[in-house]
Amino acid sequence: MAALTHDVFAVPELIELVASVADNKLFLGKRYAEWCTGAPALEAAVAAASMAQDEIGHARSLYPLLQDLAGRSEQTEPESRTQFVHVRGLSSTFQSWTDFVAANLLIDTALTILLESAQASSFEPLGQRARRILEEERLHWLHAEGWTRRLAAASPRLKLALSASISAAATDSKEILRSAVAELVERRVVNANTSMLGQKFEDRVNPVLRESGLLPL
Repeated sequence: MAALTHDVFAVPELIELVASVADNKLFLGKRYAEWCTGAPALEAAVAAASMAQDEIGHARSLYPLLQDLAGRSEQTEPESRTQFVHVRGLSSTFQSWTDFVAANLLIDTALTILLESAQASSFEPLGQRARRILEEERLHWLHAEGWTRRLAAASPRLKLALSASISAAATDSKEILRSAVAELVERRVVNANTSMLGQKFEDRVNPVLRESGLLPL
């Protein structure tokens, strides 16, 4: 079935979805960038810089869709936007490397799962961007998985700190997945609702948490 036009999709639910993904990626990239010189190892600093560049680039690729859907204004231009819809945990700098890793494992993965549900979107501009973005997200997952295992095995103190960071990031991750509302499923913008995406999210991250000796979500 052919993709539908922008006019058909100029609905609040889609505008909110695009704004949420773009804003969360923009601020996740900013939070990653703040650790380019503070990571505990050189390879982690290089990865933080690379992932920051990826996330900010993803955001900038999505803002033109927001302009198409909501019209050009100060609030749909990335340089002048002041009203953001990112999750609370991205409002300020990560306080520790465990916060960074928890966001990498959970918030980054929640955004990935949401975009996976839009790969075959009937709103084709979103589908195109989702497919392109997902090509760059594989390394983000490998980084998150590796550091989760590494920190959990390093010491009881770090494991406890990581557990606390994961608990905080879990709430934000579930908030991101709430963008997959029924209206968007019915319009085939995404192929799964919040509940289904939440289950997929848990199926992906819980094996890593269990194998690291951490409580599953």
